Formats: sequence, structure tokens, C-alpha cells
Amino acid sequence: MTRDFTFEMYEQLLEAGLDAGYEHITVREYLSSHELPERFIIHRHDVDRKPENALAMAKLEAEHEISSTYYFRTIEKTFKPQMIREIEALGHEIGYHYEDMDRADGNVDEAHESFAAELARLRDHATVDTVCMHGNPLTAYDNRDMWDGNREFKKYAL
Repeated sequence: MTRDFTFEMYEQLLEAGLDAGYEHITVREYLSSHELPERFIIHRHDVDRKPENALAMAKLEAEHEISSTYYFRTIEKTFKPQMIREIEALGHEIGYHYEDMDRADGNVDEAHESFAAELARLRDHATVDTVCMHGNPLTAYDNRDMWDGNREFKKYAL
């Protein structure tokens, strides 16, 4: 079996979805919709390493009038404010790809301090309504664990 993860193949995939009558929606649209389309595809991308590829993909989707959600980590390698603003300007949603339990070495209170600071940093450059955990099998911590107990997402809402 040949695996093809090229932009050309991704464009064919986008076109196949459009040709089949699927509506393409963001995570924000999915979560906030009172009535979902009969047939839909949720596009989301985790920007883990190569933000320039995310920008190229965002441009390709915009050419097809498709909006996606791009989850950005706030590490130096991927946190590119101009690129984040450009992707949002193309009509895409920006989300926070958080890894704050890793940053805090498992300390829940420190993880929430980090989460609040990094979310605010990202919100300085884009509207951010959704978040998605970054998984890292090389650490002893699970970023989802910061939500155990009485911790709520609501306090971070706009």
C-alpha cells in the first residue's frame, strides 16, 4: 500500500468531500451549532512541528472555501504570530494545542497558571474559543489530567 500525504492528494480528498455533498465545518461551528448539517466533515489540524505546512494547507482549503480549525502549540518552533493571524484571516479557526501539565511537571496548579498565560498569549493574536490537548508519550504526564477535580473550562471562556 502506498501512502500519499501530499498537498495534491489532500486537495483530491477535499474535492471528493465537496463533490459528495458534505459541508465542511470547524470545531467551533460543531460545538456551537444548534442544528448540524445532514452531512458534514470537521477539519482540524494540530500544528506540532512545521507551521509553514499549516499555512500552505490553510491556503489550499481557503481556495476551496473550506474552513478548518488549526490547533497551535505555543512553543518557539510553532508559535508564529504573523502566520497565526494569516491563517485566521483566511477564514480558519485558531485553537490552543495545550501541553501545560508537561510544562508544569504534573503540578496541577502550575499547569492552570501556564494554561491561562499561554491561552492569553495566543489570544493576543487570534480569537481562540476551543482547545485541544497535545499528547506526548515521552513524558510521564497526561495533559488531560489538569481537568480532574473541580477544574472547569468555563473560567477560560471569552
